[in-house]
Amino acid sequence: MKIDGLLIYPKLGSMDSMVVDLPLSIIYAAADSVKRGYVIKMLDLRCENSNWRETLRSFLDEGVLVVGVSVMTGEPMRNSREVSSFIKANYKDTRIVWGGPHVALVRDTINEDFIDYIICGYGSEPFAELIKKLKTGDNEFSEIKGLSFKEDAKVFHNPRSTKHEMLNYRDLPYHLIDVTKPAYSRSYMGRLIFSMFSSIGCPYQCTFCVSPAVNMEIEGKKWLPYKDEAVLEHMEYVIREFGVDHICFLDDTCFPDLKRMQRLFEGIIEHGIKASLEFRGARVNEIDRMDDSFIRLMIKAGVRVLKVGCESASDRLLKAMQKGITKEQILRVNKKLSSFPELVVDYNFFYGAPGETYDDLVETKDAILQIIRENPSAYISFGSDWKPIPGSKMLEMAEREYNFKAPKNFNEWIGMDSSDAKSKIKHPWYTRKHNNLIKLLQVSSFVIDDKIIKESPSNNTLFFSILRVLSKCYKPIALFRLKHNFHQILIEYNIWHSLIKLLPYLVISRKSVANAKK
Repeated sequence: MKIDGLLIYPKLGSMDSMVVDLPLSIIYAAADSVKRGYVIKMLDLRCENSNWRETLRSFLDEGVLVVGVSVMTGEPMRNSREVSSFIKANYKDTRIVWGGPHVALVRDTINEDFIDYIICGYGSEPFAELIKKLKTGDNEFSEIKGLSFKEDAKVFHNPRSTKHEMLNYRDLPYHLIDVTKPAYSRSYMGRLIFSMFSSIGCPYQCTFCVSPAVNMEIEGKKWLPYKDEAVLEHMEYVIREFGVDHICFLDDTCFPDLKRMQRLFEGIIEHGIKASLEFRGARVNEIDRMDDSFIRLMIKAGVRVLKVGCESASDRLLKAMQKGITKEQILRVNKKLSSFPELVVDYNFFYGAPGETYDDLVETKDAILQIIRENPSAYISFGSDWKPIPGSKMLEMAEREYNFKAPKNFNEWIGMDSSDAKSKIKHPWYTRKHNNLIKLLQVSSFVIDDKIIKESPSNNTLFFSILRVLSKCYKPIALFRLKHNFHQILIEYNIWHSLIKLLPYLVISRKSVANAKK
């Protein structure tokens, strides 16, 4: 049977070897098409080996009307181009549409010859409408919300939808992809991670973030929560159908409405829902409003991980970022959470924001050391270099005030990933010692909180056995270097950077080994 739509999630880069979440973007994008009865298939290239072309051929040889590719800024664009060019070269009748956050903000991406259409904004209904038009031979595309298309050597951009896309979980076609694959686990944990949303959008206006730009045309509230019962039923469904025991909520922000979250946690307990919970979107200002009874309720409901976006500990930079938090607040929240050792708090910082000085960075570094000293359960995420996000206010500021040369074409946007870029992103405001301290903070983040040792005891592969030994040995060196700002002769950074490049070839999860033996 000919395939109406093939949705592809591309490889993202070297970190695919460590973290592979469910490809929710293509699962959600398929919902309306499946509901209408179209023949839809999915392919997650992060789960494929080096022979992905053969796997892709097995779909395309059946005949595919249109291929949709979900695209993020940076290295994923390189992989998406490789896939799209392969299709164009070998299956000329198959149309290609790109969606995702990058093309939503850089709509001239459609000018690339391996792309026929792009969809700006939510994709479920526009993708279904595009299939409808292509199946009937109707070339009148002007009414499809958010679609950009080419006609007679001209490019047309339709206005995007002004409403949030709130999909019913019953319409999500999980059956189109094997959501229980061993790949959908943290390689260091060997544990299936099931991702979902409890809300859509974000009410905040952080200057470094893509959300304000993406949500600019949304009318009314920028953040909308799903109804409590819908979230609870969704959780019960995935636990029952897929044997899930760890759910990760990928909301941009999860706790703007604490009364709503209290109801949700009480509902989880009342329904007897048994799963450990992880929330990616937790903000310092939101946690600051939680009292001890709320936190105890949260833990009783199964919450085990909070990922908290701090970004910096310099009040001057936090103000420029419009984070609405202070360094004192970060440290106060961390001290409060230290009373709950059952809760892993994973703090995220990024380095090199426009105008950041060496003294700003030292202030952040000192706060990080205080965080792990005062809270043994705290983790420090790998802090990437600031990278320009199309449409963000911080990028505009970098260009206006610091003569930053923003990417002007497709290839330049590819180079914006700090881990996979062939050369480090150039920030005009960096000094040598500033850059060296960033490198030290990045490589140290893997060991100063013992997360590798704590999180990977069940992974008995040789690679992780060696990593645990290296972590234990390097930790005192890293702490000494950070404490005394000794960031010269960073041999370990070069070793780490080489290791990142080799990760796809070195990391084999315990489950994968077991499956191979079978």
